[in-house]
Amino acid sequence: MKGFPWWTEEQLAFQQEVRAFCKQIAPIDARTRWTREFPFEIYKEIGKRGYIGAAIPKEYGGLGLGATGACILAEELHTLMPGIGRIVVGNMNGGLRQIIEAGTEEQKKRFLPAIASGEIGAVVITEMTAGTDAAGITLTAKKEGDHYVLNGKKRFIVAAGVADRYFVYARTSDAPEDFKKRRHLTAFVVKKGTPGFSCEKLNEILAFENVQNGSLDFDNVIVSEKDRIGEEGEAWKIMMAGLNFERTVISAGTIGWQRLLLNNAVPYSQRRVQFGKATIDIPANQDKIANIVTRLKVSRIAVYYTAYLWDMEEDVTIEASAVKAYGAEQTLLSANEATQIMGGDGVNRFYPVQNIFEVSKTEHVAGGTVEACRLTIFRSALKLMAEDIQMPRRVIDEKLGVPVPAVGPVEKKLAVSEDNLLAVLAEDYKINPGLHMTLGDIKEYIAADDAALEKAIVALEEKGYVMVLRNKKGIQLVKATYDGLKVAHPKEYYRWFPTWATEDRVF
Repeated sequence: MKGFPWWTEEQLAFQQEVRAFCKQIAPIDARTRWTREFPFEIYKEIGKRGYIGAAIPKEYGGLGLGATGACILAEELHTLMPGIGRIVVGNMNGGLRQIIEAGTEEQKKRFLPAIASGEIGAVVITEMTAGTDAAGITLTAKKEGDHYVLNGKKRFIVAAGVADRYFVYARTSDAPEDFKKRRHLTAFVVKKGTPGFSCEKLNEILAFENVQNGSLDFDNVIVSEKDRIGEEGEAWKIMMAGLNFERTVISAGTIGWQRLLLNNAVPYSQRRVQFGKATIDIPANQDKIANIVTRLKVSRIAVYYTAYLWDMEEDVTIEASAVKAYGAEQTLLSANEATQIMGGDGVNRFYPVQNIFEVSKTEHVAGGTVEACRLTIFRSALKLMAEDIQMPRRVIDEKLGVPVPAVGPVEKKLAVSEDNLLAVLAEDYKINPGLHMTLGDIKEYIAADDAALEKAIVALEEKGYVMVLRNKKGIQLVKATYDGLKVAHPKEYYRWFPTWATEDRVF
């Protein structure tokens, strides 16, 4: 797996260095999966080499390799057995992007060098009643002088217990208006050892053999105002930026897992004999291997293009959620096929395929469920891609009598009136008989502001000439009724038959 043409020389060299390092630590990583020990030895070495600082600017002790560098590190570490890579990804996301974007200069100088040198971090969002519904956080942070007092519990926290730095989201307002505007949450950095802050429980998570995941308890935990990231009430925006980065880097990790699947399924099938031949010669296995390669190649291009957009400071809200959901789902599909190729050994822990099968399912949940990612994609697409997602304007061809694409906008718009509005709705019936029109659609043909247009619509509605769909904002969609169509034109206006339809075939 080579680098991409847009990578810098530093990024290309970083890829080769980390790849060589992963080969050295692979035996240690594998052993900790059997002993269920947290791989502190590996983590200290990664910190010593400064790899955690891949995405941290050089002026704060990092390598200055951007999101691309963070993804390179995640991909290469995930070619090991699932474990150490997940913790590294969690550390890089343990408040890193949030501090870079929302932290003060003093906070950047205080926190980022420690992260770059390997300080283990954790993101603290999930609670008893808050997970995918991150806005539902109930852990409270009450201001008292120059500090806040935190009370509540968190759960499903990666690196709980072993992390030194916890990026915590807490509720600082119960006002309905603040909740509506997402101004009710505030972000803090809480250090391990703070009085009242403790690890409550460790979980047994699918495929997390050498990765800790647990619950945390906050009992009157005092956090200095200096450790608040951003202003009070700004945590929702900070959280979204952090999640976009986390999802991008997580998706890079799934690439590493796909590479590991390919690197097991192919050599295995080249050496496994059934029915007097190597199983790689069985067409069904060849088809599965082709699928794994296809998913790997497409995933890798998508992830590093998203990282490139990050480094160009573009909005990657859609891309980050897309590659995260796609990476998790495609890795699970590939793990399923690799398992089939390897048969009984595919579900045997002596090979890593079984672990990847498990962890890829875990990634359907971690960092935001795939359903949450899709909801983000849906909502963001309607806003960010509004210019790209437009109802194509069509007109009736005078000779053929069928809808064809229109060229350019309407040259001369009609004045607003009931008759003109009904005429536009009748024409749209011929073009889109099963669709309503939005106010925006109508204003392509009629020169009017919303108030004047809505007045004409209501007048026609009262006469029974239009049907109206309303939402909380008011009139949403409009369509002519049967009576309205009759008033607009005689029925012959709407008739159309193809040239082959002779008179004896219609009535």
